[in-house]
Amino acid sequence: MSGISANSQKNESDLLPRWTYQSEQFLQLEIEYLFRRHWMLVGHISDVPEPGDYLTFDAFDEQVLVIRGRDNELRAFHNLCRHRGGRVMAGEAGKCRGAITCPFHGWSYDFNGKLLNVPSIETFKDLDVDSISLAGVELEIWFGFLFIRLEAGGPSIAEELAPLASEVALYQPENLQPLLPASTEIKPFNWKCIHDIDNEGYHVPVGHPSLEELYGGNYLDTIEHGIMVARAGINDKPARGWSVRHYKKLLPEFPHLPADKQRSWFYLMSYPNLIFGFYPDMMEIYMTLPETANRTRYLSRTYALPDDRRETKASRYLNLRINNETVEEDDTFVAWLQQGMKSSAWQQPHLSSLEEGVRYFHHCIQAALPIARQADAPPEHEMAGLNQQMARI
Repeated sequence: MSGISANSQKNESDLLPRWTYQSEQFLQLEIEYLFRRHWMLVGHISDVPEPGDYLTFDAFDEQVLVIRGRDNELRAFHNLCRHRGGRVMAGEAGKCRGAITCPFHGWSYDFNGKLLNVPSIETFKDLDVDSISLAGVELEIWFGFLFIRLEAGGPSIAEELAPLASEVALYQPENLQPLLPASTEIKPFNWKCIHDIDNEGYHVPVGHPSLEELYGGNYLDTIEHGIMVARAGINDKPARGWSVRHYKKLLPEFPHLPADKQRSWFYLMSYPNLIFGFYPDMMEIYMTLPETANRTRYLSRTYALPDDRRETKASRYLNLRINNETVEEDDTFVAWLQQGMKSSAWQQPHLSSLEEGVRYFHHCIQAALPIARQADAPPEHEMAGLNQQMARI
């Protein structure tokens, strides 16, 4: 393995170099050091309200099952039968009415993961049923949101997001209910390109006409206690766009929110890949799960507090129109960023002070993966070893 020369140490990049968006080997390091070691969102307690209700989570060669037990407790397990590794529960969500039964050979487990029954058990030699259970996965519930961590250890999600807990609590997230079915989309982008757009509002005035009409001049990106946050106050200016004009007009007051939250949008990032959007009328979440260097699974969920008022329903409809338009615009910009990195004319970005969120996001990744400070792409077969060597320096 090649060592790290003094010249290569000098050839460092302040931002993530473009090879980190293109290398499959670097993606494997991201999966190992970022995704497997950080909290991933599975859903919300309202998605699994009754005993036997379950959600599944598939990513990074792992399959996870979150199920509510008969004692009303939620537990997470690897979604693998202890017989031969078949999947014990299929689909993204559902209800298990009896036992968790593997559809392959019929081994069954209770909702606590304990093995209950093995068909033709007499054909197995020395099988100790009492010692076999589904393998557990670390699970944490934060304000009703269900998080799992594939590799245990490190701070809890509550500890990570503690600086914003009092602000999040204002939205009564434990009482949310699904507003729309969960959505999954495959996007032909590197996952970081998607968040490079999120982490700055500098592009809003030009790139998002609807958002500019909604809260132009009142948008602020900040980094608070290591958490990337954005707040935007809805302005009182007349809007030309149909959705924004009517959203401003129809948005009602919400008794649970203080005055300063009645007409504001609030975003926060749970590093490395999850965005919360809290609005007066509803909330949206999206999460990126990379599959290859240029292919990302984009999971989105939408929740809201129970509210049957007509103006609330209209506001939510308009909110979704505004946000869907914004996502389409961002997809165009992300595609351009990714294509631009292949150009011979590409150079390191020049960042405005309004884009410090991008720099902070890049530095977080470089702190976990110091090889990403190297401007020139290392040999793929040496990347993991060089990263370990740099981490020890």
